[in-house]
Amino acid sequence: MTSRSSKRIPRTAAIAVPLAAALVLTGCSSDDESPAAGEVTYPTVPFTTPGEGIGLGHEDQEIGSTFPEPVHVSEIVPMKSTELLAVGGGFGKLELGVNTLDPVTGVAGNRFVVGPGIWDPVIHGFVGETPDDPAVLAAEVWRPRGSRGAADFTVSTYSGNLLEPSEVMLPDYARVHSRPGSNAVTSDGKYFVTWDDGLYGVRVVDLEAKKESGALQIIGCGPFTWMVGHELYSVCEDTRELIQISIDDAGVPTETARAKVLPDDFVSNRTVTWADDADTALLVGANGDVFVLDFSNGLPSGAVTPIGNAGQDSGRFAGNAINNTGTRIAIEYTDSVVHPHSARGGDVVKIDLYDAATFAPVKTLDLAALGLTGITSMAFSVDGKTLYVLGAGPEVDGEPAQTIVGIAAETGDKVSSVEVTGTVEDVGTLLTPQVLE
Repeated sequence: MTSRSSKRIPRTAAIAVPLAAALVLTGCSSDDESPAAGEVTYPTVPFTTPGEGIGLGHEDQEIGSTFPEPVHVSEIVPMKSTELLAVGGGFGKLELGVNTLDPVTGVAGNRFVVGPGIWDPVIHGFVGETPDDPAVLAAEVWRPRGSRGAADFTVSTYSGNLLEPSEVMLPDYARVHSRPGSNAVTSDGKYFVTWDDGLYGVRVVDLEAKKESGALQIIGCGPFTWMVGHELYSVCEDTRELIQISIDDAGVPTETARAKVLPDDFVSNRTVTWADDADTALLVGANGDVFVLDFSNGLPSGAVTPIGNAGQDSGRFAGNAINNTGTRIAIEYTDSVVHPHSARGGDVVKIDLYDAATFAPVKTLDLAALGLTGITSMAFSVDGKTLYVLGAGPEVDGEPAQTIVGIAAETGDKVSSVEVTGTVEDVGTLLTPQVLE
């Protein structure tokens, strides 16, 4: 991975450069135009759209007579509303592979390689119509390499041919909070909004202008970014308040309202989820209380109470999700009462599906019901009609094949089950893409 400082070479220049062509020493010629001692030049290698007879990826291609060979780059296929994002597994990786995935066929499509380098990967996917539409956004950290300088923090949007992502260089002091639910892209695709660990507040990045547009320190609140248009809603745990932060046309955030509507025994948590079509937030507190918060008309005016409690004697509640229509909640449970964030937190062995209005149980999806031997991740479809569960399926050649199972959100019935194919590494996380306005 190369440093992203202002002195870095272009990506296209680093494709293939013979050492003899790159190093030019003085004293070898009397030409007055010879480069100065120690000067290094890097010729740019152009790339073109592949034509007839050109093979990409696994396709074979005859060796031609032109050397160096031309570099050919194809365009991505826009992500469909029926697809999910499949993020490679592994904690603390400096680079992660991300694929679009058809959950009905299990076949992976586009592959993006991002450099999160943060505690949890900050990755957002988007449904598109053309290859140039935003496909994947990632907050990235490009690590220092000796004299090349300090780490570079960027927000990168990948689309088109992937060799020319749109990059926003963040200030050196920016530290994106990486827990799921702590950052978001506004529905119009204009701003990336995140709680910042160094600021203890909200930082806004203008993706069109490619710069930070504003920041607001709010100690004691966050770190959730439930976005309705350019309005951000979050939690202030100690004061039992919900807070509203408005982002103006210049991208500057300002606190505009607070409402002390949370119960006295309210306990927050590390992660939250969001129902995009319903403007509704899901928060399962660390004590198990389940809150479904409606922000479609701004802050709630009356007291907010939990719709139920996710605690069970059989195991600890873990990850959770709410579908985009705000009608169904899915909660994972482990085989241990130890908190799943603990090193010995146990394995996820079932998912319970609930009604999002009453918390009435819809269906228990244990390993036997899913046809899996392990559960890795889950995500609802964009339309909210299907819950997809990724896990270990039946063994193939002595190894369990990664399998994705579709569950009807309305009834909890299994509607599909296929092996995941076409990925470079095992998938660790499923993400629901966002539909931009």
